Amino acid sequence: MNVLVTVSENYCGYMLTMLKSLFQHNKCRVTVYLMHSRISDAMLEKVRQYIEGKGHVFEPVRVGADMFDDAPVNMHFTKEMYYRLLASRMLPESEDRVLYLDPDILIRGSVEEFYNLPFDGKMLIAMPDPPQINDPKCPDNRPHWQRLGIPESSTYINSGVLLLNLALMREKNFDVSGIFEIINEKSADLIYPDQDAINVYFRDSMKIWNNLYNYNPGLLANEVVKWGLSKKYRRRDNPIIVHFMGPVKPWSIHYRNKYCFEYQAVYKEFAPLGYRLLCPFRPLVAVCGYVLTVTCMVLHVQRPGK
Repeated sequence: MNVLVTVSENYCGYMLTMLKSLFQHNKCRVTVYLMHSRISDAMLEKVRQYIEGKGHVFEPVRVGADMFDDAPVNMHFTKEMYYRLLASRMLPESEDRVLYLDPDILIRGSVEEFYNLPFDGKMLIAMPDPPQINDPKCPDNRPHWQRLGIPESSTYINSGVLLLNLALMREKNFDVSGIFEIINEKSADLIYPDQDAINVYFRDSMKIWNNLYNYNPGLLANEVVKWGLSKKYRRRDNPIIVHFMGPVKPWSIHYRNKYCFEYQAVYKEFAPLGYRLLCPFRPLVAVCGYVLTVTCMVLHVQRPGK
């Protein structure tokens, strides 16, 4: 199995947490391609020792440090998010597919069935993004299809888990410049620059699959809205890939949901790499956060539109 990750040095511990959960639940040999531009040799050696110590293969791929310097980034996103778009050019031509995974992921089961899905003539396989609910980054709350000028019937996918058809991308001469043409053309309407552009560029060449392989557990207020007040957005039972989307992550003291302790049990091995240790007052912070969240939501329901 080929896995692709693209991170900066300060995310290596989180990447290793994701990989540990992958190795725990998948018995096949994994080749990990790490595309980066600025990770130190010392950190790369730590990553290599861990991956190879588990019986897998580590292949770092260095990207030019000046590549994507002008690419738009915002919030918690960095230019490393664009590196996956180079996969068909920079990974060995002998590889015909690769599974791209964001580092803020917990894997809870085998992904081999998903990895071996037929592409059916599509360049990638992905899962739908969670519904927009009062997204503060989109003040007029336009749906994705309207904001991006794509057909209403289009499925807007989340780009944190992508199965890439490298063979077809090479055959079709996929070039990242097409993505940047979309970014430049629609810059005023983009919220998630690369993900939005991927949805526009590949809208006719992506296969949609079950979001058990890219499940958003929800965060604080959004979690209450989706899972507490609406039957439409019930939790999925036993998702295989839990993706902690958004700026608040499970290693933060502000994060709290069904999967945070499960994540922490895996993450704690990599805390010595220099990443934030878990806060001893986390339960109290979480309870206070939930009380405040529920109170605000009740007031919002009682006074709609306020």
